[in-house]
Amino acid sequence: MPEQLIDAETAEKKDLRQLEESLQSLWEKARLVSDLLLRLKAENKELQSRLSSLELKERRWTEEFQQREQEMKEMRAQLVHAQSNESSLFSKEELEVLKLRLKELIVKINSRI
Repeated sequence: MPEQLIDAETAEKKDLRQLEESLQSLWEKARLVSDLLLRLKAENKELQSRLSSLELKERRWTEEFQQREQEMKEMRAQLVHAQSNESSLFSKEELEVLKLRLKELIVKINSRI
């Protein structure tokens, strides 16, 4: 009889040890998941911040592009008007400066696109 009691106690200790090991393993996995979640939340926050910054830059560039485009339309309209009147609103030097300015605006717009 004492031998059966010793076997039962040994089996109980073995079961208890296995339970402790399982709980320890489960606790370690839960800690790893928690660490991963914290890292992912921080990364997500950083990415959201970068996204907001990039969206702001895009809005500024779009506004600048539209402004430059409007300037070009106005300059072209002035040029067409001057050419249609055949009266020289601009001297040849001024026309060259205007053409140069238009080319510069086009280059800037293209570089932003």
